[in-house]
Amino acid sequence: MNVERIESSLQPRFWSFNRPGQSPSRQLVLLSDGNGEAEVDGERHAITGPAVMWLGSLRVGRLRIEAGAAGYRAWAENQIIVAAIGDQAESASLGYIVDRDFVLSLAGHADQAGIIERCVAGIHAELRQPQQGSPLLVSALVRIVLVALLRASGGETPPPPASGERSALLQRFRQLVEMNFRSHWTIAQYADALRISPDRLHAICTTGIGKSPKALVSERLAHEAAIRLERSALTIEQLGHALGFGDPAHFSNFFRRMTGMAPGRYRKLVSTAQAEATHVPAASFADWP
Repeated sequence: MNVERIESSLQPRFWSFNRPGQSPSRQLVLLSDGNGEAEVDGERHAITGPAVMWLGSLRVGRLRIEAGAAGYRAWAENQIIVAAIGDQAESASLGYIVDRDFVLSLAGHADQAGIIERCVAGIHAELRQPQQGSPLLVSALVRIVLVALLRASGGETPPPPASGERSALLQRFRQLVEMNFRSHWTIAQYADALRISPDRLHAICTTGIGKSPKALVSERLAHEAAIRLERSALTIEQLGHALGFGDPAHFSNFFRRMTGMAPGRYRKLVSTAQAEATHVPAASFADWP
């Protein structure tokens, strides 16, 4: 996660985000004063302080902050957002808002505005001078920010299209997968954590997104493996061990089954493509940004 202060300036400032080659991240803009605008895939979102902008759709975008504006800009990858949301029953509401793009005026929400600003400032300070337990503290502050956004929305954020118990359980399952896929939980363990039967979990997943729970877990694990093969200097054996595979052959067989090629070949293709500035289509796991 990253946070930077937006100092009052005589000139407008510009940032781009989620461009090809960049890690997808959710964006937060908090303005105490001034104006700005984000363009996300042709959609424009204007912000006038005091206000907060949340861009959670992970789409390519561009941000412009006008001269004189002040506040903070923050961006976070999926892992820290998932950790902040948690896997409690109430976490489903947070899960619904983090995937959306919206702007909330904080005029008339002084309490929530103060909470958000203090937490963002705290994250900024913690990231500049990390200490023991910093990841836990940052995660806790992010969760408080998300709860404050939920409260400040006051119904402004549109409800999810598929509300109800099934969608809430599906959201909680996805959160549990994000937190435990490296530990190779069984589907029975996920179902037990959700206090439902494995058969019901299977029905919820296949009805909601057309995939079995096992397929979703495998895709998340393969997605993480592909990212690490592209960006990590670990050996194939070390990488497999970090993802919970005790046997390198087991990891290689799993990755080949999921992507159609061995881990070493995938890494070599990506490395060659980067050196030659060409594009290699990444392994596609659309349900995991």
